[in-house]
Amino acid sequence: MAYFLNTIMGSIAPMCVTALVTLAITLIFKTSYTTNFAQGVISAFGAYMVAYFLNQKGLPIWASLPIGMIVSMVIATLIDVLIFRRGRYVNALGKQIITMGLISIIVGAIPLIFGIAVPQFTAFIDGTLSAEIFDGSVTVTKNALVCGGITIVVIVAIFVALRFSKWGLSVRATASNEYVAGMMGINTHIVTAVSWGLAGALGALAAAINASSGNTVGIYFMTNYQVYAFLAGILGGFSSFYGPVVVALMIPLANNLVQYFVNIAGAPEMTKWSMVIVYAVALVIIFFKPQGIFGKRIAKKV
Repeated sequence: MAYFLNTIMGSIAPMCVTALVTLAITLIFKTSYTTNFAQGVISAFGAYMVAYFLNQKGLPIWASLPIGMIVSMVIATLIDVLIFRRGRYVNALGKQIITMGLISIIVGAIPLIFGIAVPQFTAFIDGTLSAEIFDGSVTVTKNALVCGGITIVVIVAIFVALRFSKWGLSVRATASNEYVAGMMGINTHIVTAVSWGLAGALGALAAAINASSGNTVGIYFMTNYQVYAFLAGILGGFSSFYGPVVVALMIPLANNLVQYFVNIAGAPEMTKWSMVIVYAVALVIIFFKPQGIFGKRIAKKV
């Protein structure tokens, strides 16, 4: 039981990172009708900015994090205003190619701005908490609990705003039909710009959580989580905001649980196949429910 609970506790930080990145990608997908392949490198840029103020300016992480989030927010907003707004009638494939081009630009810009040295990161809070149970000790880092608390507050706040605020109504209307939303008086330009900016900030927060958990900051260190986010979107169903986020919480947990069970079964060499097993299960689910677990069938009248 202790081993099982430690596996759960070790999944907290990856669950937080995946959920935040998934929500960011979902916001952009629902309002701009594109898959943002540059989300990972935008998030990494935010982490580099946090590390710069942390190491070069001597600011604590609690002061550096908002700066990194603001910078990522500005970058993402400018991408929408200067690029996507001018290519408003570009088809979905064209928009995806644009985001791929942005990857090359940001990847080239990071070493030019921050250098090639690996940035050092600190945890939000040091220390661990442990509890003794009948068959061992369960341990969790205080940093993971703080990251979990931050993630819950941020995601709940966004979903409350989506449900009850005027901004949320505008986002939901734009996500339903941008053209009709514009006819109803909604400024869809502002809606998409705010969605991109919010996605940039969420990405920087996710990258900071990932780095604070002991992972080495690099240009591509958020790429795996971007892939997880795409999988969560497909498996959860992009027709809703909450579906992808719910599945995003399941993916890292499922990965760790697969490793736990193969170890219990006496096949530790299978742990390297854990994500392959998760992807295979996801493929089966998508085969039988292509609209996603929380997706809805959309019937078009012609």
